[in-house]
Amino acid sequence: MINIIETYPVTELLDCYFKIEKNIVWTCYGDNKKQAGLQFKEGEDPWTSAVGRSNGGELEYTNLNLFFKDTLFEEVINQYTLKRTRLVWLSPMACYSMHKDTTPRIHIPMITNPECYFVFKTGIIQHMPVGSVYWTNTVNLHTFMNCSTESRLHLIGVVSK
Repeated sequence: MINIIETYPVTELLDCYFKIEKNIVWTCYGDNKKQAGLQFKEGEDPWTSAVGRSNGGELEYTNLNLFFKDTLFEEVINQYTLKRTRLVWLSPMACYSMHKDTTPRIHIPMITNPECYFVFKTGIIQHMPVGSVYWTNTVNLHTFMNCSTESRLHLIGVVSK
């Protein structure tokens, strides 16, 4: 359900992130989650279009948020042909509800630790360490848990296959 596509040197991506972090527009979900859109659907807000629960048509989120133009984030989106790409923070001791998506996802962990887990309803529990790109079959029921005392950050994008 989770496959490593390849190793990925996340240091450069983190450097890029920290250079622009203060100007990123976040959508907050309570005290424990926040997301920022890197892509959007035509006619929608570049920052909020791709965040939160999907309203369908995930492959239509192809427009790059111009804030990320000419950055390493744009290169990653193009390299993996991502759609509906977003940055996702999850606070300590927090989790998402059990859900399933309509399409698989690519996850690139940027900041994480061994107490962060991707959990499938079937009982599969897996940590995704920094340093790889993961193809994740999120059409199956799943959640994500941060059981640590530190926040975690993933770059997540929709893939069409």
